[in-house]
Amino acid sequence: MTDFTPGQRWLSESETELGLGLIKEVDYRLVTVLYPAVEEERTYAKNNAPLSRITFDEGDTLTTGDGLELVVQSAEDHNGLMVYHAHPAGEPDNVQPVPESLLGHQLRLSGAMDRLLTNQLSSNRWFELRLSALRARAQREGSEIEGLRGPRIDLIGHQLYIADQVARRYAPRVLLADEVGLGKTIEAGLILHQQLQTGRAGRVLIVVPDALVHQWFVEMARRFNLRFSIFDEERLEALGKPSAESVKDMLADLIAEELGEADAPEVVDNPFLSEQLILCSTAFLEGCDIDTLAAAEWDLVVVDEAHHLEWSEDAPSEAYQRVERLARTSPGLLLLTATPEQLGVESHFARLRLLDPDRYPSLDAFVEEQGQYREVAELAGELHDRDTWPAALKDRAAALLPGETVDEDHRDTVLAELLDRFGPGRVLFRNTRHNIAGFPARKVEGYPLPLPGNYEVDDDEAELRLYPEAGFPDDRWCAEDPRVNWLEKFLKAQRGEKVLVICARRDTAIDLHAYCGYKLGMSVAVFHEGMDLIERDRAAAYFADSEDGAQALICSEIGSEGRNFQFAHHLVLLDLPLNPDLLEQRIGRLDRIGQSEEIRIHVPYFENHGQEVLFHWYHQGMNAFEQTNPAGHEIRLRTQDTLEAALALPGDADTRQRLIEATRTEAARLRELLESGRDRLLELASFDAERAETLKDKLREADAHSPWPFLGRLFDHYGVDQEEHSEQAWILKPGNHMREPFPELPDDGVTVTDDRATALARDDMQFLTWEHPLVTGALDMILGSHRGKASVSLLKNPKVKAGTLLLELAYTVETVAPKHLQADRFLPVTTIRRLVDGRGRDLSAAISHEALCKQCHKLEKPLARKIVASQKALLEQLLKDDENKARGEADEIIQTALAAMREQQDLELRRLKALREKNPLVRDEEIDFLERQTAALETHLQDARYRLEAVRVIVAGD
Repeated sequence: MTDFTPGQRWLSESETELGLGLIKEVDYRLVTVLYPAVEEERTYAKNNAPLSRITFDEGDTLTTGDGLELVVQSAEDHNGLMVYHAHPAGEPDNVQPVPESLLGHQLRLSGAMDRLLTNQLSSNRWFELRLSALRARAQREGSEIEGLRGPRIDLIGHQLYIADQVARRYAPRVLLADEVGLGKTIEAGLILHQQLQTGRAGRVLIVVPDALVHQWFVEMARRFNLRFSIFDEERLEALGKPSAESVKDMLADLIAEELGEADAPEVVDNPFLSEQLILCSTAFLEGCDIDTLAAAEWDLVVVDEAHHLEWSEDAPSEAYQRVERLARTSPGLLLLTATPEQLGVESHFARLRLLDPDRYPSLDAFVEEQGQYREVAELAGELHDRDTWPAALKDRAAALLPGETVDEDHRDTVLAELLDRFGPGRVLFRNTRHNIAGFPARKVEGYPLPLPGNYEVDDDEAELRLYPEAGFPDDRWCAEDPRVNWLEKFLKAQRGEKVLVICARRDTAIDLHAYCGYKLGMSVAVFHEGMDLIERDRAAAYFADSEDGAQALICSEIGSEGRNFQFAHHLVLLDLPLNPDLLEQRIGRLDRIGQSEEIRIHVPYFENHGQEVLFHWYHQGMNAFEQTNPAGHEIRLRTQDTLEAALALPGDADTRQRLIEATRTEAARLRELLESGRDRLLELASFDAERAETLKDKLREADAHSPWPFLGRLFDHYGVDQEEHSEQAWILKPGNHMREPFPELPDDGVTVTDDRATALARDDMQFLTWEHPLVTGALDMILGSHRGKASVSLLKNPKVKAGTLLLELAYTVETVAPKHLQADRFLPVTTIRRLVDGRGRDLSAAISHEALCKQCHKLEKPLARKIVASQKALLEQLLKDDENKARGEADEIIQTALAAMREQQDLELRRLKALREKNPLVRDEEIDFLERQTAALETHLQDARYRLEAVRVIVAGD
């Protein structure tokens, strides 16, 4: 039994946050401890009190109750109480007695050495988990693909290449103009994720058309684990309601007024500062207080469908002017558009002007410059396509590249120089299906059906003219609609095939699902905007299930947004939209890179009806079903009057034919314009296949290093229940005995997978990578706690003599720097592992951590504490000696990091400066940032420090 004496200082092993305790009362059975730091008492049984005696030895530093830090010169025991003779650092003659009762009440035991020597011990398994967490963090931070491996995306080369090129820049300002279906939203999401993950951005605003708000919200959450807050008028109104704090503020204002202090400046809260990631519609942007929105300190603004921002020198639209206001105050800007520059030089200039108004000050200068670029683009295309270069071609290239060797042996260098000097790829990226392979063929078939008598209406309402079932309050229309009868027969004929059915209206989808499912007994699921995310996930998963799932998924227009169903090859369009972009989005749910089969598009339509007009307008007029239609929006604008006339007289064959011919003419003119204006220089700058393959290989390698084995051990410690769902998929739920809330684990659980293919096929499962919030939160939870910092274990090895003592030590070398500097590119948190014996010899090269773990076993805490107490002097000496040796290794690591940083930053700086002389698209801000970044990195890396992060005492025994 431990001897306790009133006045002694002890530490609670189970509640170290209580601070240093003072023995208050002792009787034959109990001991009462006062914790002055928190003004609390605890009473323990003397024979098993979870307390550790705190004493200081010569050379230790103690803190008095007055906050003085003194170095211990000697210590004396007076009837069980310690009296220390100590002096301020650097004043050895100024010695003063310090009874232990006068010690400070706070005791910092964050260091591994402190925790070991004061018997604040963790289990052997916690030590091993801590080392695993340290290694995982170092591997993540030092990765070249940091920020790219977390998103739930397929490994598509051009998307990865653009993200890699753009996201590494400071405050990127670029136009993403890939053709429809190539994944601009994914590219933007990758850039956002990487900028946020690396700390280069913290506050992001996304502005999208009204119809795309939900799509973006779902895509950002599901694919990138980015939780955006949707802002609308209702949200702003809720934020503007008086809160308890604002009531206090009003009362304070009234009091100040009474006291004559009413002239104090008014403080107005900005509601847009309430969230870091905000998503809003273009309509909301046009109606909100733009001054307040622009003042919200955005790091990055993203604008989708930027070609809808109308601009002219005399009369820019309201939406354009508001985006321009945001662009002036935000360092970073991403504009997304599928409309190429050839459909309007003025419109293209307007978008580039938003990105860099200094670089693009006037339309006339831009038009002149574009003429010069066209010549270079044609030259680049010839150099790329020809195996051998004739003399005339070499002369043309040499005239543009003085000083360069222009021949086939230097093909890559010549093309790279052309791209660097003349290419617009630093601000504009555009990939087309000409230069990206992997898309399926598309075939369409129309099915003319008779128009039911109850659908013949004279109503001028556009919805009833195009979607006549809208006039019915329930699903009674299904029994009389020939499209439903056709769909029943079609699904029976396609038994075993997955079929996606899309219609414009939510009520149409609901009625059709109810009728087909309950009255016809068909295997169908439904998907519409009235369902919450969980319900949508379940519907999508039910449809994706190849064995017991639904044959068909019936979607409202929302089914053409945000979800990929490329495992299906049949698309039924129960009706057609007026907007060609919506039609392309519908088809785009199946027409994706990686689609393995030809897409079959089926369109049942009513004869002599508006839907027949739309079918022939799309099919015969612009061939929009079987080919992508990047000019669809422009075609609609140019044929709008003729289209409306045909829709008003759907039975008039002559009017319909005039519409088809006018549409063909416009479509041919625009397609010719697009093809003749193909910018080969831009295509070459937008995609580097070799770099893309390197990124894909690194991501595949990262996928093979799953976090699941680490998480499985961690879940056992924290009490998280794990249930196998299927191969490479698990269900996680909070267990009944969970120690504390686990980060990103919902109360009702979550289904996860570490397999990319499974995650892509199953939207209801979360994709676990080392960048997933649940995993990063788990690492932060472990490394932010004291668990595993000090441990004692038993080594069972018959070849090692009993009583042999070993120390396994883990030091970390790291720099504390602002995240946006990305200092971890050069110096990620690096772990130095050492294994020393009782004589201080390093055995780490001979015995690995993994091999040692297999032989180390649990040791009961009472025995572990006795071992530490009995070997305290030896342990202190070993730790101090080894720390000096580790310092040398740490200095080498820091110097290596400094050299790598200097070399890489200098190379990039010289490249940008040289490029700036040739290509004005390199902004001065980028060079200034790089110079400031290099100076800051130099300072922070030189200040890098090492520390003992974890220590394990290993004692050999039976």
